[in-house]
Amino acid sequence: MSVTVIVEPDPGGHRFQAVANVAQVAGQTDDIVLLTSKGAAANEAYGVYLADVPLEVDERFDDIYPPTRELVRVIAELCRTKPVATVVVMDADQSLKRWWYLAPREFRGLARRPRVVFMLTRYPAKLALSDHVGWKLRIPKATLAVAAMASGSLHRVAGFAGREDMTRGWIVKRARDPEICTAHSRDRSELRTELKLPLDRRIVGIFGVISERKNAPLILESLHAGGLDADLLLAGSVAPEVWAWIDGLSESDRKRVIVHDGFLSNTLLDQLVAAVDAVPIALTNNGPSGIMGKALAAGVPVVSAGSEVRARELRATDAGAEAEFTAASIGAALGRVLARDPAEPRHNTVPPATAEAFAATLLGTDENGVLLRHSRRR
Repeated sequence: MSVTVIVEPDPGGHRFQAVANVAQVAGQTDDIVLLTSKGAAANEAYGVYLADVPLEVDERFDDIYPPTRELVRVIAELCRTKPVATVVVMDADQSLKRWWYLAPREFRGLARRPRVVFMLTRYPAKLALSDHVGWKLRIPKATLAVAAMASGSLHRVAGFAGREDMTRGWIVKRARDPEICTAHSRDRSELRTELKLPLDRRIVGIFGVISERKNAPLILESLHAGGLDADLLLAGSVAPEVWAWIDGLSESDRKRVIVHDGFLSNTLLDQLVAAVDAVPIALTNNGPSGIMGKALAAGVPVVSAGSEVRARELRATDAGAEAEFTAASIGAALGRVLARDPAEPRHNTVPPATAEAFAATLLGTDENGVLLRHSRRR
């Protein structure tokens, strides 16, 4: 049986969830090998997302960001010992820079050269002509992708796209970020009782790795600016600098901040998202958000600031409100979504973004893992 090698050295965050999505589709036709860093299988995320996925784990790398030269060398070694048909590099933005000239050298002489697929996690899909920063990111990556394809060492490239983006993409295929949540806001009271969250308070939540970039102080300020009697939940691994901010809060503000510090299993994360009344996302990276996808699936309104991609998603899905990157604007938007009747129907104009469709777009297959003719290696 042929083999698909999925390369993901970093087990942190929820990266292994994306690996599981790809493995479930590719595993319908191939055996799966996860090429990762040493100790990855002992990571909590592996137990949550991959423990029940049939695959072989090959822990080769000493670092979660191995040099491209080492990455290519190890892949070539696997191709000499296994019938590797496809290699999927799950976070390929750095590898793309040198792949076009390193990979052809390492792959030279292989009895069977693999079909190589790259996933770009930082590729802006839709851009306004005036977005100079976005074009400075996009043009070099597209050029390097074309160079690697011309060298015969790369055959397909995909990038995260907003859930409203139904276009296919030319050089970089647009893989809609999945919206998946195993819990729903209709069960909010039961979830709060189980999670020991207050039943009589409005709660807005920030989730994942809670670093400075999540802008928790801005969200708390927005609650004040909007005159909202609501609490702020911080759920996930809280960074030291955020703890320093929490510890410095006044007594009255500290009572309004609920902290659930530590790694969140997928089930627990989903339950926490479904248990809050709104999810504010104040991030300046112009891309989709996995937490936003969970909120959409759980029926929890989102307030987004700092991303035109997320703003377009909100317009297409009628799933919340967009705001400017200020406390006053975010507070006003939170006030609007908290005042909305949860039973009011959403005017969603796009179909749900599924994990199967994401994986199939990345792989260039149908959702049964069968390679589409237009994506076959020439």
